[in-house]
Parts: sequence; C-alpha cells; structure tokens
Amino acid sequence: MEKTKNSVKRMLKEQYEKACNGYLVELLRMWELDAYYGYWIGQEIGGVYDYGGGMFTIGMNDIIYCVEHDIGREQYIEWQEYCCDAAEFGFDMPNLKSWMMGCPRTSQEVFKKLREMKKILDDAIKAEKEKY
Repeated sequence: MEKTKNSVKRMLKEQYEKACNGYLVELLRMWELDAYYGYWIGQEIGGVYDYGGGMFTIGMNDIIYCVEHDIGREQYIEWQEYCCDAAEFGFDMPNLKSWMMGCPRTSQEVFKKLREMKKILDDAIKAEKEKY
C-alpha cells in the first residue's frame, strides 16, 4: 500500500473544512443567526457546532440535511426537544430525517402524563425513605 502524501492530505482537509464551513454559513443565513455566537466544539470543523453556549448543538450531517431540505430552526429545535423528552423515558429517538418524514412519535400529552406519574412515584419513594 502506498502512503498518501502529506500535501494531498492537507489539500483534502482544506477542501473538507471549506465545504463544512460553507454549509454552516448557509445554515446560519437561513436561520438568521450571527456566527459570532457559535463555534465548532473542540475546534473540529465538520464535527459538532454549538450555538449560543448550549442553546442548541448540531452535527455536520444535520447541518447538511437542514440546508438541502430547507429545514427551519423552529423545526430543528422541535425535533431536539422531542429527542430530550424521548430520552427521559427511554423511548427511541428518531433521526432528523425520520422526524421530518413524519415517523411515529409519542404525544406531548403522553409525556405530560408520564411526568405526573413519575412525580407520584418519586414522592412515594421520598416518603418511604423519610420513615427510616
């Protein structure tokens, strides 16, 4: 196997980073956001981008998907919030593409009821512990 020359590796990395930053700039333009408030986590261009100090994070695959499919910021945030709700109860978390295609999902009413039930359980556990 012949090794790849360093000059080729450097050129490929530059092209990749330029493409990643191009997609990012377009996403920020679409969502009317200021690049000043975001950064590539770990300075890894093409990895995960953080906006607003944790307001939201987005990976390169989702950046590309949002740009190529005209996904609005509100839609993206709605998907992220759903994933947080699903994770809280151990439900499957759909990827962004599946979400946008209308995959099956649990309603907010069900999440609300589950949180109410969880509070009742937590209160019962706390009351039992206080008996000791």
